[in-house]
Amino acid sequence: MAICAHAIQQADGSYLLGLDPSVTDPATCAYVVETGGEGALGSLLSLTTDQALLIGAQIWALWAVCWGIKQVARAILNPTNEGNDDA
Repeated sequence: MAICAHAIQQADGSYLLGLDPSVTDPATCAYVVETGGEGALGSLLSLTTDQALLIGAQIWALWAVCWGIKQVARAILNPTNEGNDDA
């Protein structure tokens, strides 16, 4: 459930969010507060297959780049390949 909120400036210059449950359309609010687990969990469960494959490919590509950097660093630090058991 989404609830609208508005910013209230305090005397010290900080801000506090005041909830306004009377507004029915959250699209018109400056700030929206989501209750429960609908924020993160809902977005993960609503992924399409293409989006999930894209995320998986990006994770794999990041792993591959990190593995490559590790191999280059290992080659620079130990050029004779001595003591390298898991090359």
